[in-house]
Amino acid sequence: MLSRNLTRSKKLKTPQGKRRKVIVSTVLGLALFFIIFGVYKLNSYKMASGKKEAVKVETGDRPLKKTTAIFISADGGLSLRKDRDSKSPRIALIPNKTQLEATEELDGWYKVTYNGKTGWIAKQYTTTQAPAEDPTKTWSVYTSPSQGYKIKYPLGWKLQNYGANAASKSLSLVAFSNQELPTTIPQGSEFIAPVTIQVSSKTIEEANQGYATISGVTSEKLTIAGAAATKYTYTSISSNTQMIAIVFSLGGRTFVLAEGGGYGEDLIKMANTFSL
Repeated sequence: MLSRNLTRSKKLKTPQGKRRKVIVSTVLGLALFFIIFGVYKLNSYKMASGKKEAVKVETGDRPLKKTTAIFISADGGLSLRKDRDSKSPRIALIPNKTQLEATEELDGWYKVTYNGKTGWIAKQYTTTQAPAEDPTKTWSVYTSPSQGYKIKYPLGWKLQNYGANAASKSLSLVAFSNQELPTTIPQGSEFIAPVTIQVSSKTIEEANQGYATISGVTSEKLTIAGAAATKYTYTSISSNTQMIAIVFSLGGRTFVLAEGGGYGEDLIKMANTFSL
């Protein structure tokens, strides 16, 4: 047994045994180096990928990348201003429903050009939805020579100005019809026309009282040319026809817009075009 151990010890001490030992050590050293280097690079990559960068944050809306079609949605029109500020000088007044092209959007304002002038308008008073087409766009316009009001009526309809009538307490009475109208108001019977507009000598209270006391009448609140109005729906006793009358006061005068049965839709459309 002792001789065998001595023989094995002698073999390890040979030059070939030493070379093997050197090679093994070298391989292990290189492997350890690459492992350490790999761990280092991996940690460096994680640190780089997880590093936070400062980001510049803009306040307000970002500028539009392309032009956008918008429409003014303000009854009295919308101010075109020099800067994005409600106190900035007004360059122009843009009418309601006007279509524009917004080239920039920032802080709730649109940059637009109107009639050759470029400025800013408040986004909240605009819409991207095209407004409904005005059904009275092609209608004719009547201007009262004595009372100064304007109203539209259907294209092709006829009108007759009956002037003042003391018996009916009318300062002015104009009738509109899709057929011929008599040149004078028929006597002895109720005058019925598709649509009439009357400037009454009655006070607004008296005019409202006259309709409010009709049996079976119903009423509804409206707004005509910015003024409070009352719409009355009732049945005429003499003709047994359902009628509508709209009573309102404007410019110190009492107006009564009425229809003679079956023309309620035309009456409402006409009333919405009234101006003084």
